Amino acid sequence: MTVRALPLLLVALLVLPVPVLRAQPPAEPFDIGFTSTDGHVFKVDSTGNARTNLTGTVREQYDPAFSLDGTKLAYVDGDHVMIANADGTDPRRLNAERLRQSEPAWSPDGTSIALVTWFPIGDGERPRIQIHRVSDGAKTGEIAIPQHLRAEDTQPDWSPDGRTIAITRRSSTIRQPPPRITRPATDLPARRGGTFELDQVVHTPRIPPKPDVVLLIDISGSMDGEIGSVKKTLIDIMGDIKTLQPESRFGIASFAGPENEGRTSTVHSGFDEDPVAGIGEVNVIRDQGSTEVWAHALIRTATDAFDFRPDSSRVVVVIGDEGTAERLMPPNYDDTVDNAITALQAANIRFVGIDSGGLDQFGQATRFVVATDGSLQTFDENKPGEISTAILDGIKDLDVKVTAVPRCGDGLTVALTPPGPVTVPSGEDARFAEKFTVSPDAVPGSTLRCTVEFRLNNEQEARPGHVQTVTVQVADLVKPLVRIDDIATQARDGSGATITYQATATDSRNRVLTPACTPPSGTRFPVGITTVTCTATDAQGNTGTDTAIVTITADDPEGSRIWLVTPDGSSQFDLSARFGEECDGYDDEHPAWSPDGQSLAFTQDERICTVKADGTDIRVVVEDSGSIGRPRDAAWLPDGTRLVFESAGVEQPPDLWTVPVQGGTPRLLTRNASQPAVQRLPRLTVTTTATPAEIPFNGRTTIEVTVANTGFAPAPATLTVTMPSGLRGGPAGSNLGPIAPGERKVVSGDATGTTAGEHEVTAAVGTITSKVTVKVLERTGSLSLAVAAAPQPAFVGGDDVTVTFTLLNSSGSTLTNVRVVASAFGCEPECLAGTLGPDAQTEVRLTIPATQAVDRELVGVVIATGPDEIASDNVAATQIVVKQPVITLDQQAGPLGGVVSLQGKDFPPGAKVRLGWSPGISETPGELTTADGTFTAQMLVFHNDTEGPRQALAATVEGTRFGEVKSEDFLVLPNTSQPADFIERG
Repeated sequence: MTVRALPLLLVALLVLPVPVLRAQPPAEPFDIGFTSTDGHVFKVDSTGNARTNLTGTVREQYDPAFSLDGTKLAYVDGDHVMIANADGTDPRRLNAERLRQSEPAWSPDGTSIALVTWFPIGDGERPRIQIHRVSDGAKTGEIAIPQHLRAEDTQPDWSPDGRTIAITRRSSTIRQPPPRITRPATDLPARRGGTFELDQVVHTPRIPPKPDVVLLIDISGSMDGEIGSVKKTLIDIMGDIKTLQPESRFGIASFAGPENEGRTSTVHSGFDEDPVAGIGEVNVIRDQGSTEVWAHALIRTATDAFDFRPDSSRVVVVIGDEGTAERLMPPNYDDTVDNAITALQAANIRFVGIDSGGLDQFGQATRFVVATDGSLQTFDENKPGEISTAILDGIKDLDVKVTAVPRCGDGLTVALTPPGPVTVPSGEDARFAEKFTVSPDAVPGSTLRCTVEFRLNNEQEARPGHVQTVTVQVADLVKPLVRIDDIATQARDGSGATITYQATATDSRNRVLTPACTPPSGTRFPVGITTVTCTATDAQGNTGTDTAIVTITADDPEGSRIWLVTPDGSSQFDLSARFGEECDGYDDEHPAWSPDGQSLAFTQDERICTVKADGTDIRVVVEDSGSIGRPRDAAWLPDGTRLVFESAGVEQPPDLWTVPVQGGTPRLLTRNASQPAVQRLPRLTVTTTATPAEIPFNGRTTIEVTVANTGFAPAPATLTVTMPSGLRGGPAGSNLGPIAPGERKVVSGDATGTTAGEHEVTAAVGTITSKVTVKVLERTGSLSLAVAAAPQPAFVGGDDVTVTFTLLNSSGSTLTNVRVVASAFGCEPECLAGTLGPDAQTEVRLTIPATQAVDRELVGVVIATGPDEIASDNVAATQIVVKQPVITLDQQAGPLGGVVSLQGKDFPPGAKVRLGWSPGISETPGELTTADGTFTAQMLVFHNDTEGPRQALAATVEGTRFGEVKSEDFLVLPNTSQPADFIERG
């Protein structure tokens, strides 16, 4: 280095920035757990320092969760939930479940864990939220998914009061077919021997359900136009039928006469083949003399030509222009109308005739219609385009016969009106009145059941949606019978729907009661399911209860949503449905309850929002920005003012940040971390005081130790107190038990100074200590006096006042002729104390009778023979108060039958007082209780009472005693007395 370069270097060093050492903020009473990028659970303190590995094993651990008291840790190791101490020691599996588990969440009391169990579904998995007991891992519950939803539930978080679990639910509405009966399920209570009635309506389809339709077409030469029309319109015909019945199938066949060998009965396409291709193969026979034997084709259709589904509605549509010839088909010649009808009936096939001019010329088609509950349509053979309408009308015009088939267990019966089948045109409703009767021998508390199948036409079993179930809970013999039915409706928007319902109740004698329901009728119910509970109480105090489920559905939600559910799943509602525009997204997840249980934080798209638990006051806290990438998975810090969350840039490992709940600039907490979990910690403080801190020799002081918890988790506390040898007595150490956050416990005791000097008292809870110094003055030749009086105040006629003088000889000498002078209250001769030895103490008592009102100071002076170096402590004073209760009246005279107002003052506060007249009859209020020693009341003078002077009286009933109190005289006048100048007008 050259000499010239040296000054430049010095200048450069001088202008370089000087590092500034900033003190780290003190750690707050909580730690932050997280999953590190290497797959283990760590934690740091509130400042992001003191990084500690809690689960360092070769396997991967994630999903950490601390119990609310901060003492336990749950996490996932591989596929199983583990329970450990908060420092990671003593880990154990929650249970032996073989299915994969994740996302544990502690109940507030630490006894249960909600977690996600993954159930195999095909090649994948479907999550369900289950609740397990921590002590033995047993499953105690599962969040049921409402019947109208298909859902995946994840990310449970328990509210601080334990009543609600917030979850992430990805769901869609299950598209149920329209109900075919109005009361598919009924669950209600009933008394034994009682009856109840239900009206059942069966909605019949316009087209028979799940139809297998065979088009059987005449191919004689005269049918050329009709066949062409069917070929042109078949797709439209099938489309119209499939619109009403999507499970429809179609078969195509044709028929001719015996002279057309090989074409007498031909299947062109079965139900599993293309009917359009099949109809393309149907062509007329040009021989104009062809015979038509469609009865033979019907027999083949019913027996072996087509593979009908077992549960289908079977229909054969015969399209022709002539009657069927009989007994022409070898070898058996059984092609008669009767045999064909028998075959159709055996196969439960209904006949639809499409007559283009002569199909029913011999009444044969009519016979088939009557025998199979079929239909017959005609159309103009000159207008073959009408054939498609005729085919549709023929199928639609099939009457529907509805047969009710009840099956009831013991103890429950049902009678239906009408009792037999009901036949209605297709698409119209069949109605039944049902009367259920509970057996008089039914056992209260038992459950009875009935099913009623509503079978269509001649089916041997009911179709889906046509079975009614009735469940009866046999009511208690004494309690009121309350009934409310389940309700389901569609919401118009996310705010839910207003539901008006009716609940009924009767007592054991069938007298009508008015039930009270929660939530009440007219409430706006949220999207989801809510349990309504109704109760009624009879005149004897017996209470009956019934519940109902109110289900409010909404349009299929997109993405994941936040739901709030009760642990038993009885009430569940879609919180996301209530969100306003500010955070109205499609992917709501990671719900987290605030410490006070009033709000939730959640992740939405690429931002974090907070919202009140009722769905209001929603706001964005932090969102994707230059420094923050994809913020998510927020957790509340215990003070409720800040959130800790995960943030990760594109292809960058995640970090943990904190941000104020009201929004603001995020602060980096720690790197390479995700899935934040807050561990609450206690913070105990010990404070010791002495009052007074300076006492005379043999004097007394009160030592008070306060143990307070300024942290966020409870903590056990065992207090030890070390007293020095110069003090005698003081507080004793003890096990204070757990101290909750914000709680303080106080232990105190009196100590006597036995040695002059400064003495240090030490109180400790574990390593936390507190000290206080008590100064004991040197021994002096002093005689001191203290005085106390009780009761204060006293009341005339009540307990006498006892004055207690306390005399202390703190000198080392014996004092003689010790006495107290208080002559104003007659202290002689009771106030002699005699002789007091060194450090001796005695008491002298004086009684002041409570015979008159007193309010004056009592001053006592102690004197003795012997050394007394401090004269100022020989005098003591106290106030003596004896009150005289007083009654005053608002008037001095009044008539019989009048009311007198009176006021009382200077009575004992809180005492019960009896009022009355002397002489005279007493009336309301009779007895009353004074609040602050005063009262106002009214007393009646009876019409037939004694005239003349009287006084109002007050006497003690309960509380502090006092003597009987009388008012001034009150003159009772006859109620006919008039003023002297009164002039009657006539």
